[in-house]
Amino acid sequence: MATVYVIDPLDRLMPYTIERDAAHAAGAEFVLGDANAPHMRDADVILTYLVPFDAATIAGLRRCRGIIRCGVGYDSVDLAAATAAGIVVCNAPTYCVPDVADHAASLILASARRIAWFDGAVRRGAWQAAHDAERGMRRIAAQTIGIIGLGRIGRGVAQRLAPFGCRVLGHDPYLSDDQVRAMGVTPLPLADVLRQSDVVSLHVPLTPATYHLIDANRLALMNPDATLVNTSRGPLVDTAALVAALDAGRIFGAALDVLEDEPPGIAHPLYAFDSRRVLLTPHAAASSREAQHDLHHELAASIDALVRGQRPAAIVNHAVIARNTPAR
Repeated sequence: MATVYVIDPLDRLMPYTIERDAAHAAGAEFVLGDANAPHMRDADVILTYLVPFDAATIAGLRRCRGIIRCGVGYDSVDLAAATAAGIVVCNAPTYCVPDVADHAASLILASARRIAWFDGAVRRGAWQAAHDAERGMRRIAAQTIGIIGLGRIGRGVAQRLAPFGCRVLGHDPYLSDDQVRAMGVTPLPLADVLRQSDVVSLHVPLTPATYHLIDANRLALMNPDATLVNTSRGPLVDTAALVAALDAGRIFGAALDVLEDEPPGIAHPLYAFDSRRVLLTPHAAASSREAQHDLHHELAASIDALVRGQRPAAIVNHAVIARNTPAR
């Protein structure tokens, strides 16, 4: 019998009823375990959230035909090694798209209107001081929003901001200018988006090419009143460079749902800036009851396809020639 193995079970997905039912219906055993268990090496399908699968780990998988990442990102899996080994890699590409787009748009609006800072000031009894201090805020419709990456989530952010009347710029090397314009977004090279935007929102996957996409050089292109928003992956942004840019006033603010190191330590340098300039949320953009329901079903669909020897809809490494392992 084939085995579906969950190596780092998530409390929020327990008891994995939908995934378990899919495995059983396809004729597989479903096991909740851990990354150190020796029988992981003999699993046919592996579900993982945070455990990294480097080339050495993948080489030790004897029967694995599929690795399913329980989320949108798949940077924890060495795709080249998995493809060479005939292991299909899947993610859950659509389960949280509306939620992350909502969260990014909310961070943009909350930053522009200083919502968290105003709330804190009122609670501290500084009502009049806060009222007087922020008379220079700009109307959202007067601002330019730059979106880096116009996949499902980036597109969703553009759609959510359109009714506010702001100008929306975009950069995506995988789309033509006509495709970008069809979204109601003005296409521009990355450097021009950074130079012209009041808010820059990141919506790209983490790959070797996008690691520290926003570094000191690119932060230097942004205007001093600009805010950087990141709901994708923490390492897209060079944290030290961001802190330096904020400290020097080279950019005004940042609104981040993700950080390079999670959770951050109690002395993280971004804590030095008040919530007028820096907003932080705990990697929660993908969270909602509806998203959790959809995640279960996306994972179950990949389990079903992999156990039955079919090609899942959520495959990431399309070039893979799948390993054919007989069920025991």
